[in-house]
Amino acid sequence: MSDHPFTPMPRDGGWAAYTEQSRRLAALLGDERARMEQTAAASRSGRAAVDHLTHRLTAQRHHLVALAATLRLPEPHVGAIAPSPVADPADALRRAGTAADAADAAAEAAHRRAAQPPLLPSLTPLARNALVYTAVAAVGTCASLLMFAVSPDTEFGRIPWQLVPWSLCGLPALAFFAGYLTISLVGQPRIGGGGTRSARVGGVICFVGMPILWFIFIAATGG
Repeated sequence: MSDHPFTPMPRDGGWAAYTEQSRRLAALLGDERARMEQTAAASRSGRAAVDHLTHRLTAQRHHLVALAATLRLPEPHVGAIAPSPVADPADALRRAGTAADAADAAAEAAHRRAAQPPLLPSLTPLARNALVYTAVAAVGTCASLLMFAVSPDTEFGRIPWQLVPWSLCGLPALAFFAGYLTISLVGQPRIGGGGTRSARVGGVICFVGMPILWFIFIAATGG
């Protein structure tokens, strides 16, 4: 007899179970390793997205401050960042990106509106200016006719010649400067450079058109 104890070999069923457990353990370890790698990749991607969004929001803030200064508006106040109620970081990043896109669109819309004058923005500069000068010339003409109507000389069938300088020079000059001032205040875009004020067109409308209407009025009243 041998001095060493006899060590029986594992049966086929026991060996198969051992190899199956080993295979399952290796699969679990592989899955865990893959999950850890995916988590690390998602973490790196999330940090990169946060850094990109942070840089974008910083640039957007500078752009809004500069745009407010250009439009002569109060500087926008950017308060402290409140904690997000969204638990999923990926969802929070998507929402933050959507909000940044909306802010960019709003800033672009404000920029487009600022590039147009507040008064009649759909018209061309010449048409808008001519309409303004025509409106103030009409008001000046009405004022001239009203002065003639209420003058005591008119009641006696005489022309109040003392009002002629006002009708031919004074009121046209006032109408011209009123139109020029109106165009300067509300007929110019806030950004993109100053537009034309069509001074020559205004001069023709006020200093030629108003006297013509005055002479027509005098002729119609038998003066």
